[in-house]
Amino acid sequence: MGPSAEKEIGMKIEEIWHSEYGKCLQFSNGAATLAVTLDYGPRIIHYSLAGSANIMFFNRDPSYRKYGPDFDRIFYPGAYWNIRGGNRLWIAPHSFPHAFYPDNDPVEYEPIERGARFTPPPRMQIGAQVSIEVRLAAEGSRVAIHHTVRNIGKTTQRWAAWSITSVDAGGFEIIPMSDRQTGVLPNRHVAFWPYTDIGDSRIALGNRYAILRHDAANPNPLKIGFNAEDGWASYVVHSQCFTLQYSTIEGAEYPDFGVTYETFADDRMVEMEALSPLKTLRQGESVSLSETWSLTPIARKVDAQNPAQVAEFAEHLCRNNGENP
Repeated sequence: MGPSAEKEIGMKIEEIWHSEYGKCLQFSNGAATLAVTLDYGPRIIHYSLAGSANIMFFNRDPSYRKYGPDFDRIFYPGAYWNIRGGNRLWIAPHSFPHAFYPDNDPVEYEPIERGARFTPPPRMQIGAQVSIEVRLAAEGSRVAIHHTVRNIGKTTQRWAAWSITSVDAGGFEIIPMSDRQTGVLPNRHVAFWPYTDIGDSRIALGNRYAILRHDAANPNPLKIGFNAEDGWASYVVHSQCFTLQYSTIEGAEYPDFGVTYETFADDRMVEMEALSPLKTLRQGESVSLSETWSLTPIARKVDAQNPAQVAEFAEHLCRNNGENP
């Protein structure tokens, strides 16, 4: 598939070769740049404001991958999964090793309005075909992403689309807590994974916001899930605020004790994870998840150790719809 030219003034979509990421399709409009891998994945491997650093994590450690006898048996001898970095589409509920599908083959793409649709080879071991549509706005940093998981097998499945965005080290994450008034019934729940220390100093749970502060000196993994009904989360790193927005459906069944949003951290990066509701899929049926991304330059320093200051920053972000914090 050759490069595509975008008709809108200022928009440029072209194939590039990157010394670390390999062959990519790059989107740029003068305000922001985004790149999607074509040699593997796909991964949305780069996202930044013009002239600023990439906010996405990129794996440079060959040992930071999954492999072993289960991979050899289920996939093929020598199969391995590399996190690579950036955004990837998984299928929930989590399973091992199927979630870690060795997506190391070239990715096809086709042009769509203001973007492209990326389709990797089908995952025949579980009967799934995933695809991702990416559109960059003609102006500004906004990106529209549509993830689809289709059942191509003969067995009925109950799946959710699970979008995971690995962002770079050294920042802090803001996750709104539900403030829906439910009277005598509970309105907030938090799911902890077994390897998570509830007393971890990187986590600060407030009445309105949860804060996750990345610490490159702490190698212990942690993972938390939330019924984040506001449908957004932000991560501040490299003097940019990355805001991820996604839709939630009240009353729908979600994976992992009913959480709509999950986050993971270790010493290398943070993962921002949005989920669709679970859906029963017969052969040929699909489940999807849409996200909107934006980047904002940070004009003032925010002290991630000060929950009140982070909350003030988050409220300003909400009032201005993700712009000019």
